[in-house]
Amino acid sequence: MPESTSMGRKLAEAHVNMGKILFHTGVRVALAGVVVFAGIRGNPPKGAPASLIAGLVAALIALLALGWVFFPLVHWGDHLTFYEAGIIVGRQPWALEKLGEISFMDVKNNYSLFGQTYMCTQARRFNVTYIKDAKKNYNRAYFKGI
Repeated sequence: MPESTSMGRKLAEAHVNMGKILFHTGVRVALAGVVVFAGIRGNPPKGAPASLIAGLVAALIALLALGWVFFPLVHWGDHLTFYEAGIIVGRQPWALEKLGEISFMDVKNNYSLFGQTYMCTQARRFNVTYIKDAKKNYNRAYFKGI
């Protein structure tokens, strides 16, 4: 990779946490299954939808639910590579000078089962929720510690 040679020596690497992705997806599948089962038990289908609009709305809701259930799979290819003069986030190289000060932030909101982890820089906030030991590898690369 040409950008890796200009960034210096590779210091550390952090890969995707496949177990976390599969766990989050599994919990979402189970939750969606319970909701669908409860909906069918409480209001069993009786033929076709009342109108075309009702059918389209139901299909749109089902499509959005599928997107929500399988969203963690989008992060399957996430990784961080730490170099002497920069960081590669996914496939995008970033110079340390451009990133500025780097900190990590854990966010938990009331509407989610799981928290999220961000690598905050002056350039941008990177979602590193599904990267295994991102902060630990960052500290190991640049501060020689854990």
